[in-house]
Amino acid sequence: MSTETVEESDTGDSPVLEVDSLSKHFGDLKAVDDVSLAIPEGEVHAIIGPNGAGKTTMFNLITGTLQPTYGTVHFEGEDVTGTSLDARTRRGMSRVFQSAEVFPQLSIKENVRLAAQSNRQSFNPFKRPLPEHEQQAEEILEELDFEESVSTKVANLSHGDKKRLEIGMGLATDPSCLLLDEPTSGVSQEDSDRIIDQLVEMTEGITIVLIEHDIDIVMDVSDRITVLDTGEKIAQGAPTEIQQNEDVQEAYLGGVA
Repeated sequence: MSTETVEESDTGDSPVLEVDSLSKHFGDLKAVDDVSLAIPEGEVHAIIGPNGAGKTTMFNLITGTLQPTYGTVHFEGEDVTGTSLDARTRRGMSRVFQSAEVFPQLSIKENVRLAAQSNRQSFNPFKRPLPEHEQQAEEILEELDFEESVSTKVANLSHGDKKRLEIGMGLATDPSCLLLDEPTSGVSQEDSDRIIDQLVEMTEGITIVLIEHDIDIVMDVSDRITVLDTGEKIAQGAPTEIQQNEDVQEAYLGGVA
């Protein structure tokens, strides 16, 4: 295990999300190997790397979908390494998956309301919502600005709108940290632009951890970037530093300076 000390935030405050020597081994395969991060409040932090670099495994470890071989995850100062995905969500950590995880036979509004009520009640469509959950859903839907009626079944939405809906559902849980796994994957350029614009507008002050295949988006929206290659952290820094890093160019950026 590495003796690397996890870096403090630039402000000197405790990081919102901190992982120390995080590792996940599957037999001889080291999917994530000895990675440490410290992400301060309000930062947009991208995790990038070539296919098989360990990005999604890293997200699974941070959110509790997988338990690490060794290493720890701290969220808002508390060790959450052994806790479940649901427990971390209730603490304020929300994840948006690469493939939209929505309820297709329920309406747009019902999906967002269910996400809102899941924090204090349960993800149960038959549970009577509290008035504040209805209000929260309405406020988020106003910002998402769907062309369809909010009573439209989600099964009838385009892929891009389903992706926007899931981001709205993530925000409905009142997260202090939102993890986004390929939010623009498989959508048109128009939908991609809309997703990113709304993310920027709706997540001010929220800590964002982002996996994104579109390097232009990563460079545009990120405060800092961590680069993984074969499960290891090979670089971390501001977008301009990452663009100029020779190891990153070799592993991921194809030599583009």
